Amino acid sequence: MRGSGVRFPGSDSWQVSVKAEENHTVFPLWLRDVEAVDVPPSPLVPGPLDVNDLPPPAGEPHDPRLGAEWLAWWESIVLTHPTSPVPPDDDVEPAYDTPDPLGLARLPALRPHVARRWPEFLEWQLAHRRAHGTYTDRRPPGDGRIGEVVREVEAELGRRAAPFHLTFTLLQVRDDRILTVEPGRFLVPERVIRSAGWPDWLRAEVRKVA
Repeated sequence: MRGSGVRFPGSDSWQVSVKAEENHTVFPLWLRDVEAVDVPPSPLVPGPLDVNDLPPPAGEPHDPRLGAEWLAWWESIVLTHPTSPVPPDDDVEPAYDTPDPLGLARLPALRPHVARRWPEFLEWQLAHRRAHGTYTDRRPPGDGRIGEVVREVEAELGRRAAPFHLTFTLLQVRDDRILTVEPGRFLVPERVIRSAGWPDWLRAEVRKVA
């Protein structure tokens, strides 16, 4: 389940990866918003999707475990080592009827929602891309700000940057917060990376690692 992305291999010493519209991050947020899932507070959960064409919620009562299970699923996607508690592994079968059989195997309240909504999400996504394009279509033409920022920092240091690799997973959400997932890995609202203030934040981050 991959989306569009851009790599900026500056030299042997640094690399920046920008990942956009990957299904494994878009679909959980789409499901959360469509099903109006009440998710426990977490520094890893962004705001709602920045779209106006979501289908209506099913309107059915939710299992009390749904929000916590959604958070556990989200952490399993974005974190290398998830921290949210999930049921034990005893007698659990992979959730083969879902797009994430292992990630949803221990989440019985969430699993049926994912299985039911997955085909609808794929149809919605196709229609949404036809109407609004992809991140590649929306990003400024010839946007070279990432490379420019690294070169500016190298000029300040008077040397080439030390080896580093930064990964930005873009999310089309109504949010201005950049969420740190792990060292060198961030969840970035698309509206932020396209904004005039993006180079300032990036410059400070590059200084830390270069």
